[in-house]
Amino acid sequence: MRDDTTSAAAALSAAGAELVLGDLDDRASCDAAVGGAYGLYSVQSANDNQVAQGRNIADAAHAAEVRHLVYSSVGGVESQNRFYVEQGWGPIDKWQVEEHIRDLGVPATILRPAGFMEDLTSPARFFQNGSLNVPWRDDLVMQLIAIDDIGAFAALAFAKPDEYLGRVMEITGDRLTTPQIADALSKAAGRPAPHTQIPLKVLWEHSPEAAKVFTWANETYFDTDIAPLREAFGDLMDLGTWLERSGRARLLRQLEALDRGSRATPVTL
Repeated sequence: MRDDTTSAAAALSAAGAELVLGDLDDRASCDAAVGGAYGLYSVQSANDNQVAQGRNIADAAHAAEVRHLVYSSVGGVESQNRFYVEQGWGPIDKWQVEEHIRDLGVPATILRPAGFMEDLTSPARFFQNGSLNVPWRDDLVMQLIAIDDIGAFAALAFAKPDEYLGRVMEITGDRLTTPQIADALSKAAGRPAPHTQIPLKVLWEHSPEAAKVFTWANETYFDTDIAPLREAFGDLMDLGTWLERSGRARLLRQLEALDRGSRATPVTL
């Protein structure tokens, strides 16, 4: 971790985890952190250094002869990468990291999580001023997953290496259109949560990288069969379950702030 003084770090330490400081941009730091580990979970945030960071972790895992790397990629990455290359935009970052892991031959499980349910109630993403504002068309069946369930699948992969080593898995907890999502949010909030489609031309002006993602989504998205995922992990959350467990509280906090006269920061995708 980058900072071992945070409350999250303290909670991990209290739970019995051994904390190791590291910097994904520094290969030597990754080597020091990985040495002697059986397994490694790798995920990088969307940033300009994502490919280099993902490769550093994979290289460190390979050098340390880690027996199981679980890499968190992104849902529909093959479809997205193919579309990007056709448009002259690609290859995309997470595909490049996946390919590097395959080229190295590191024993790995690659998870490809769908869009985060948490983003649906986030004022920094899709929920501002009491409205669900998204850049995809109303009839698109959006793939969604709760962040906790990504961790659950990573734990499952580590617990059953004979079953999951070498696998590439699209992981999705629910498949819903924007009107269905807005309806679920309205029911959870006990008040209407309208939805609006953000024009792609607005994204192209303010966030070209996000515009590329949602241009792909609106034209050639992907789909996932949830049935085998539920068979593997019976507690996989759909949107309604996630709202009951934690999402409704997040949603109500946003609405309460709105009622107090606060206004969310405009979306940054």
